[in-house]
Amino acid sequence: MLSLTKLLVIACASSFLIVAGEYIGYRAAALQYHSFDDITGGGFAALQENANEYIKYIEEASAQGAQILVFPEHGLTGLTLGSTLEEYFAQTQVVPDPEAREVPCDYTDVPESSLIMHQLSCEALKHHMYLVVCLAEQFNCSQVLSEDESYLQQSVDANDMPNGCEFYNTQAVFDDTGAVVARYRKKNLHNEPHFIAGTDPDSSAVFEASFGVTFTLLISFDILFYDPAVSNMESFGVRDVITSSGWMDQLPFHVAPQVWKGFSEGYQANLIAANHYNPMGGFLGTGIFRGVASDPDEYTYDTSSGTKLIIGDILTHAPVSPRNNSTSKSERALSHNTAGHSSLHLMKNKDSMEHDSQEIATGKSKKRPERRTEVNMHQKYLHEILDHYDYIILNRSKSGELVQETLIDHEHSITCMVTYTYPPGGSEDFLYMLISYAGLTPHGNFTYFLYNENCGVVLCLNENIESCAQIEGAYLGDSTFRPYELQGHFNGPYIYPAILTDTVQLFNSEWWNYSLVQEESGYRATIHIFEEVNDVLTLGLYSRLFSKDPEEMQ
Repeated sequence: MLSLTKLLVIACASSFLIVAGEYIGYRAAALQYHSFDDITGGGFAALQENANEYIKYIEEASAQGAQILVFPEHGLTGLTLGSTLEEYFAQTQVVPDPEAREVPCDYTDVPESSLIMHQLSCEALKHHMYLVVCLAEQFNCSQVLSEDESYLQQSVDANDMPNGCEFYNTQAVFDDTGAVVARYRKKNLHNEPHFIAGTDPDSSAVFEASFGVTFTLLISFDILFYDPAVSNMESFGVRDVITSSGWMDQLPFHVAPQVWKGFSEGYQANLIAANHYNPMGGFLGTGIFRGVASDPDEYTYDTSSGTKLIIGDILTHAPVSPRNNSTSKSERALSHNTAGHSSLHLMKNKDSMEHDSQEIATGKSKKRPERRTEVNMHQKYLHEILDHYDYIILNRSKSGELVQETLIDHEHSITCMVTYTYPPGGSEDFLYMLISYAGLTPHGNFTYFLYNENCGVVLCLNENIESCAQIEGAYLGDSTFRPYELQGHFNGPYIYPAILTDTVQLFNSEWWNYSLVQEESGYRATIHIFEEVNDVLTLGLYSRLFSKDPEEMQ
């Protein structure tokens, strides 16, 4: 049974205070799904095949008591979208306006363009469960479908459709009566020529469930932007976020669970993330991240996992509209602690750093088994180009003494500092660098540029910064490097901790703490490490300055 306690949330992402009352408990599920992608038998046949598989997992989630189930991006269509209008139309569905509260299960004489919606609506009704389904939506296209055969053999260009026909990458939400209660059209596309960007208000991504929880939606790449999720959290006090993702991993700061965990911690929000499964395509991972109550996360990031359902209980609170307040900066300092440690406990851990380092030097610290890890080659990773980053090589220390290194970017007013020990011994196959950067970074093969302020410690194979996080196929032995604290000073409050082990897993939630403090000249973000962690790949702080994005990205 979920415990009920009172919660005071002081939002770090803006100067507003949210005071919540009793916790609300609910049970959620997210599906990592390996889609059927073969459209040689027709686009609708593939759509139906995937819908049939969805129904099996709806039944499984229902049997385990889930009240809401989230499906990934591209799950219904698969990753192969039709190249001609005829092929592509067969993969799309009509999504009714949520204002009408239509129940597609009630449709009779159902055309193919509504058949999958009809089937899923009936499943939601049958199992009294909310379903969040991402699909290719056709809107106002009936006249185009009446065109002659030769026209329908043309290639798809969503930005050049006649007669007002539009295609969207859309999340449709069915409530527990089968009604469509939300329709969010993806705003921030990522090399998706089959779709146009949604222009509906951010509030179109918000819905309230019958079990008392208000959610906001987003689709994959949206998570790096202000709209819709951050906007809705700030405007409506929402703290439960759902993402349908087809996330392609990028080292060192943008691996799927790393991004989701950072978002959840950075905003003290719950995040339910469903992702496509295709490791060799770069898609992997699904999970439930409990940033509101700082409970442990449940996630999968395993190349051998295949389609997998993640189910777990979540504590949240009823949203309260943000209100301006005159709280001091010290009162707005928020300690985000995944293990529920108090601030006093946090300071005690910080004060004990010297004692811990002495234990390492005298051999009294906990011993870890020797290991040599080969990073799994069955997963594709993209890599951020790091040659524009400032960096310092973190040298080994004498007798396990504490060392601090600092990078200061005077031009952009950001500072990055790490406290660590790095006694002799352990593997010399690799080293660590402290890196920082402020400026535009490319995404989508240099199609999109977003403004970041980044600070982090990264494992590198040699003294060339381009070797950092290039771990595919590398054999990594034990390291004696142990971080205690990473601190960054940034110009904006939208900051996310980005942490990974060298086996590309999240740190244990009980090992670390994240805090953010507003200061006169900016924002100070800190990651504290409580336990001995020798297997670091990335220990980072990833910050977004939305106002400095290029105009076309805002």
